[in-house]
Amino acid sequence: MLFNKATLFSLCASIASAKKIFIDNDGLTALQVLFPLAAGHEIVGISGSFGSVSLVDAVGQGYDVLENYNLSSCIPHYAGAAFPLIRTADTFYIWEQLYGELVWQGGWDPQYEDSYTWANFTYNDTTSGAVALINAVRENKDTDPVYIYAAGMMTTVAQAISIYPNLTQEAAGLYIMGGMIDFNYAQATTDKSINVDIQTDINLIQDPEAAQIVLAADWKESIVGGNVTNYVLPSQDLYDEIIERAGSYETIENTDYLSPVLSLISTGNFTENNEQETLPFWDEVVSAYMSYPEILEQSFDAACAVDTSFNSPYYGNLRLFNKKINVPKSGYKSGNCTLASVVDQEKFFDLLVDILFKDWRGYCETGAATTLVL
Repeated sequence: MLFNKATLFSLCASIASAKKIFIDNDGLTALQVLFPLAAGHEIVGISGSFGSVSLVDAVGQGYDVLENYNLSSCIPHYAGAAFPLIRTADTFYIWEQLYGELVWQGGWDPQYEDSYTWANFTYNDTTSGAVALINAVRENKDTDPVYIYAAGMMTTVAQAISIYPNLTQEAAGLYIMGGMIDFNYAQATTDKSINVDIQTDINLIQDPEAAQIVLAADWKESIVGGNVTNYVLPSQDLYDEIIERAGSYETIENTDYLSPVLSLISTGNFTENNEQETLPFWDEVVSAYMSYPEILEQSFDAACAVDTSFNSPYYGNLRLFNKKINVPKSGYKSGNCTLASVVDQEKFFDLLVDILFKDWRGYCETGAATTLVL
């Protein structure tokens, strides 16, 4: 069996100090919200932004997560950036013609169709995601500074910095999903398109200018997901553990509350679908070690920048420099960052299963989850 339950109890006994967190993403999933709540942190806002999906779909997916877990009354919900700072669909396609098409094009896929309309859901439409982020940081800067988690493109955070440059010093720090390095060999030597996709840093590539603004900024702390997020994958052991916890696959199918769980086990190995659907737990891994820092077992410090030269095959890719030896004095502006390199996968999976089988629907009233009765 994959899971050692003793590690879960040990981990929960050492929950980190509470944090306030603002999440911006281009496709929110349940665990990105539930990991912080399970660790005792407060989510002061979420925003959905264009990237892997369209803006309306990003906001719609966030709405579904909050509604499923009855969290809408205590987690504010906003619409973030509708498009990148400079890059357009046309320039995106031109760059692909010059340097090779990306396997995953997200919201710019020519065949992309929205899954939602704005009439399908509600959110706070009086304030943009960038302004909401600024307000959250300013309101808490003197008492309990906010951590920012950017799990999609960096556009919304870059917008906030351009409006309010003090953001980087008044926030507690930044966590991002993205920042993969040294994957050119892996891309060139595989015979499967899914492997090229997994080794492609779409969060930075879709808006390189925003990524450079954010990563080169003067944060108190900047934690980059990097390569480690590619190594934590769903498996048949995980699916079997989830089904055993539920009692049966049919229980998951027939329980509306478990729809996020059904979405998880209905892809990849369990139903023998196309391997294209078996993707790593990218955003969830960063959310987990942001919430439970002890999961992050190894990391290293560097100077970070993003290639913003359009006439470059590495446009939108992370560049690293040794902080003591070769940080550029001109040309590239860089910022200090910490790259995650090893996470405790056993603890991650233990938490994942436990969290998904708690009842969060009373959280906004009580501040806690209860045992889920099936």
